[in-house]
Amino acid sequence: MVDIASLTWDLVKDALRVVGKGLEYKSTRNNLEAAVKNLTPRVDEIEHSMKRMNLSTELIEELKDILAKNREALGKNKIHWWNCFLAPLSQVKLSKEHTSLERYFSVQTQLQMFQLLLKILVVVSPQCPNNDRTVMLKDDERLPPRFIVGLDGRYMEEMKDKLLDAHEQVLNLYGLPGSGKTTMARKLCKNLEDEGKFKGVIFVTLGSQIKVEEAMIKELQEKVSEYGKDSVLLVLDDVWPHSEDIVEKINLKSSASRILVTSRAQMTTVTSRCQMKLLSDQDAENLLRGSIQLNANFDDPQRHKILLQIVEGCKGLPLALKFIGRKIAKKNGTIEAFEEVQSEWSQGGSILDSHEDFLARLQNSVDESIKDHFLDLGLFPEDQKIPITSLIDMWTELHDLKESASSSSAYLIIQELITMNLADQVIVRRTIGCDDLDKYYNNQELVQHDLFRELAIHMSKQEPLEKRRRLIIDLYGNQNHPPEWWPKQQPSLYGKKSKKLSVASHILSISTDQNITPDWCNNIKAAATVVLVLNLRTSEYTLPKFIKKMKNLKVLIVTNYGYSKTDLRNLQLLGSLLSLKRIRLQKVSIPSLCDLKNVYKLSLYMCDVKKAFENSSFNFSKAMPKLEDLSIEYCQDLVELPTGFCLILTMKNLTITSCHNFIRLAEEIGNLKNLELLRINHCSAFEKIPDSITELKNLSLLDMSFCGSLRKLPDNIGELHNLGKLYMKGCSSIQELPESVIRLNKLESVTCDEDVFSSWKDFTSCFSRLNIKTADDMDVNLNWLS
Repeated sequence: MVDIASLTWDLVKDALRVVGKGLEYKSTRNNLEAAVKNLTPRVDEIEHSMKRMNLSTELIEELKDILAKNREALGKNKIHWWNCFLAPLSQVKLSKEHTSLERYFSVQTQLQMFQLLLKILVVVSPQCPNNDRTVMLKDDERLPPRFIVGLDGRYMEEMKDKLLDAHEQVLNLYGLPGSGKTTMARKLCKNLEDEGKFKGVIFVTLGSQIKVEEAMIKELQEKVSEYGKDSVLLVLDDVWPHSEDIVEKINLKSSASRILVTSRAQMTTVTSRCQMKLLSDQDAENLLRGSIQLNANFDDPQRHKILLQIVEGCKGLPLALKFIGRKIAKKNGTIEAFEEVQSEWSQGGSILDSHEDFLARLQNSVDESIKDHFLDLGLFPEDQKIPITSLIDMWTELHDLKESASSSSAYLIIQELITMNLADQVIVRRTIGCDDLDKYYNNQELVQHDLFRELAIHMSKQEPLEKRRRLIIDLYGNQNHPPEWWPKQQPSLYGKKSKKLSVASHILSISTDQNITPDWCNNIKAAATVVLVLNLRTSEYTLPKFIKKMKNLKVLIVTNYGYSKTDLRNLQLLGSLLSLKRIRLQKVSIPSLCDLKNVYKLSLYMCDVKKAFENSSFNFSKAMPKLEDLSIEYCQDLVELPTGFCLILTMKNLTITSCHNFIRLAEEIGNLKNLELLRINHCSAFEKIPDSITELKNLSLLDMSFCGSLRKLPDNIGELHNLGKLYMKGCSSIQELPESVIRLNKLESVTCDEDVFSSWKDFTSCFSRLNIKTADDMDVNLNWLS
């Protein structure tokens, strides 16, 4: 007989369990939602970092699948008042997903992370005897890809000739990351093997993480020695500067053996080098076609038009072309796939925005030691030269370098950027003796591959806005659109009711043109900014009012890239900036100057200065009492240097270059008792050096090169007892030297024309040591003991 009471109680307990499950629904759902919300961004960040380090993301992909299932479960198991009876069932499903997530984290994730940690330890531990840090490629792995372009013909023959040169055993192939160096090396190996030039090839990949040690050298030496006196080609692929000494430690047994080194930077220890060329437009198009589909038909006009746009956007870089090609190939080369890429780029994006793998590869090419300085190159406009002096000014103040060593330290960083192929150096005009002219970099500029500029900007934006060290605002032609970072809560970019936007960045770069209203950015608060870079393309520009409150601003760089000079207004705002130390103005018209109480350095390049300099009511010495460095270059309306500048007793360096209407220095130049460097060169109308120059007892360098109208040196020039270097090349009108030159006791270096050389030779017996550079730039060392 059925126990009614017992059965009833069991049903009640089951009902209570069901009700309990229903009551637990809300807490279970909240816990799962919180877990998914918190884990998703962290998993994405870990995935991004692992891709940058070329690590397997299999674990992360599994975890992302689980999170996706959890999100799907949350979406399917929503409870409303009309389906509340489903709460117990939904609670069970959500609890199951939550348990699955916890189990994966507690077991699988920890096991995988432990395995990954062991791999890392194997790489970095010097105690591990079997660390696989050099990768000896198998025969099939070192073969070139089936489809390549641009690596045949004359370029390949030049490479062969250099590699087989009897006088050199090591060839360095260097170039931009992704420019095809490894592919070139593999093809070269294959060709030379087919031609029987070498008995064997050893192909080794190093990379940035490799540290050259005795065990590695021993292993490579043994591989080379296996060939005895037979010729062998050793290829060291992707060698970084800290590993380049490996070449010197390998002993080749045969004089016919060779070492080929591929690197991103030019190797300093190798004399035979070859730079990897970027692809021509035709080769780039062929590579893109081949990466999409070898036999694809590109006759469709729309498809071909987009193809050419992609080629232009990839800037001849094979790696970029391959990445885009693979993306389109995955969608079978459909017109929709082409249009998707076009849409991404037409909205201001680039390949870096749509290809994380490509972005990671490029980011790996930037060494951590120079990363911060590399990012600063993105502050300047695309396809424009970057003055090296601008970078020196910035880095001196940003990194608090001592003035005595700031130029040298900053220039070493610039050389490292050039060496790492992150920028190229351009010398605007060869200056005679420029190696000797102390810290004279005014004639040198940097240029950068467009994709690397985009990389610098992209990397700068990876931090949240409020933590971003440098903020780059590009508003060319976008007068109706706010910057992408502008907070959404702002009612209007130009409206009077817009809230203030506080900028915490130490560096602020603003690029604008005539389409932008000058007061658009007055709502910015940038009290923490140390460097302000203004890039202009407009005939008129009014300094924005927010500058007045930039109490920490130390460096101001204003550059006009338009065809005509920019009329620069509102300069009086700078008078309130007590921290401002360095100002550089390029291609602007200066109506007037203002009080610059703490400015140390003023650089005027291609500026109209006549109005400002001829203002008789302006007191230069009172307005700029701490000015030490004044540089005026390519300012064609400069006729005379205002007397007021000659009353600034703190002045140490005075440079006037390529001002072809500049006639004379004021006699008051003798007041500058602290002047150490005076450079008046390439000023064709400059007629006379004032006699008062002999009062400059601290002057150690005098440069008057290419001043064709200068007819004589001051008679008492010998009173410059501290003068060590004299540059007078291109001064053909100077026929003889004053006898007082024999009193230049500290003179060590003279650069002059052949005609003047003979005059100096007459006085050589008066000097204990003198180094003369003639017109042919050949050093003539005249050493006489007194």
